[in-house]
Amino acid sequence: MPDKSEQKEEKELQKFHVEQRRALNNAYGALVGSSTNTTFQAYTFEEAVDQLIETIEGEGTQLRPNLLGRVDMIENNVKKAVEELKQVPPEKFIEADDESDVNTEETPPE
Repeated sequence: MPDKSEQKEEKELQKFHVEQRRALNNAYGALVGSSTNTTFQAYTFEEAVDQLIETIEGEGTQLRPNLLGRVDMIENNVKKAVEELKQVPPEKFIEADDESDVNTEETPPE
């Protein structure tokens, strides 16, 4: 076991290292914060509008369509589902059964 002077020296050294890390962390944080602030200040309203327009009607891909493409996909999927449901004969649908119905009641109990 180290004696008291060695313990004191080790404690002071550890305190010194913590202070050094803190100083470096503060400097790094200040640099990153300043850079982020500068970038944000340089971002104009026109750039934001242009980016939003690009998101809405810009080029998209099959996996990531633009917003107009997504709306078209949703619309087409709903129309397809409705057409498929129209083709199902009425007798294929299950009659409502109050004993096994898991849907929310139309009028909640009082």
